[in-house]
Amino acid sequence: MPQRYFFNLVGPAQAIEDPTGVEANTPDQAEAEARAVIVEMRASGDLPALGPGWQMEIRDAAGRLVRSIPIG
Repeated sequence: MPQRYFFNLVGPAQAIEDPTGVEANTPDQAEAEARAVIVEMRASGDLPALGPGWQMEIRDAAGRLVRSIPIG
C-alpha cells in the first residue's frame, strides 16, 4: 500500500518543508522520486546553488527520517 513521503530541503541554518509530498510504495521508490525531483528542479532553475551542507530529507507521514540525499 502506498505511503506518503515528504521531500524537505534542509540546510545549515534553514529548512524548506514540502507541504504536499508524494505517494510511493517503498522507501527506495520514494528516493528514486526525490532524485528525479532534484534533477527537475536543477534543470528548471528552481534549485539554486545552495552551498555546502544542504540535503533533501525524505520523511514519512509520521515525520520519521527515511533517507537523506546531499545536494549542496
